Amino acid sequence: MAQPPTDTDGKPVNSVGRVLDSRWMMAFSVLAVLVAIAWALIERDPGAPPAGMPAEDVETMATVELLGVPPGAEVSLDGRRIENTLFGVAPGTRHALEVTDGKGRSWRQVFLAEGSLSLVVELRTQFVEVEVSPNGVKAEED
Repeated sequence: MAQPPTDTDGKPVNSVGRVLDSRWMMAFSVLAVLVAIAWALIERDPGAPPAGMPAEDVETMATVELLGVPPGAEVSLDGRRIENTLFGVAPGTRHALEVTDGKGRSWRQVFLAEGSLSLVVELRTQFVEVEVSPNGVKAEED
């Protein structure tokens, strides 16, 4: 019985060329993605305001950075808890900061920010001095 002719009769299959072509296409695709990411990062302005905040509000904000805040410490700005140690505040107004940790140590600072400000946090245990008289001692009478 005779076999029907096929396209590969008498010719070696060129599978190496097909694999090589697909590798080049994959490399080109990866390169295109990397170029798109680099372009997006170059175009993004590092000083651009966060989404939803007008640019004029950001330009008038004073930046405050807290240095030395231990992990797990709670930071409060004007009585409200904040999550970041770098934040913006309205300049020219008085603000109160408080940092506390689970060991009973705290730090408080009232400041007036203009431009940028870095504050070093040094947590301390607060002591209260109480004068106690020993039992059995009578007070002097005049």
